Amino acid sequence: MSEDVRGWRMALVPDTLINPPDRVHAALPDVLGVLGASGYGVLQLPPVGKHGLLLAVIADQVAEYARHGYAVVAIGVRGESGDGLHWRRLTSLLRHRGVAPPPRQFVRVGSDPAAEARQLAAFLSGYDLPVEEQRRWRG
Repeated sequence: MSEDVRGWRMALVPDTLINPPDRVHAALPDVLGVLGASGYGVLQLPPVGKHGLLLAVIADQVAEYARHGYAVVAIGVRGESGDGLHWRRLTSLLRHRGVAPPPRQFVRVGSDPAAEARQLAAFLSGYDLPVEEQRRWRG
């Protein structure tokens, strides 16, 4: 494992935050910028209604991350269908793999983007694995 701190932090991010539609682009904080500044890598979720077997593959990836000491979070979008997270299906798939669903944080469309970015940054900085798990996996 490299010294890149993103190697131990992963965020599930809906397609809406990576490829925002024009109608919400200006109303969203720079989530990818906040994640990068907070040391998180990104695992993109598919658009709503277009998940098929892809969610099963993503659940497999999340399970591996979780089992190997990664701090995994999910970032949803309030105001978008299902928050963009496919939460019911994804949590079912994760539980089937013996993994607890990751903690979630939501950004709101239409709220002050700077305030939303600060709240997201505070959530990300306040979350990590317990110290014992960090020592176990990260040395």
